[in-house]
Amino acid sequence: MMDTLEQDRKWHLIRNDNGEWISDDNAVEVSKEDVQRLKLMAMRANKNLSVQHGMEGCLWCYKHEFEAINN
Repeated sequence: MMDTLEQDRKWHLIRNDNGEWISDDNAVEVSKEDVQRLKLMAMRANKNLSVQHGMEGCLWCYKHEFEAINN
């Protein structure tokens, strides 16, 4: 039970570009340089990469897309 309570306290929500809320556990923050590299890797692998815009200009992508590209 303690693990669940501690996990809940660390859990945060972020918005995607469509205004939907998701857990930050499902996101990977990336730099502008990473975005270019990841887009190229995604294109070569014929995979999706949805770069999202966070608060204060940060960029992020969905964790499952990031992992699919990097595997």
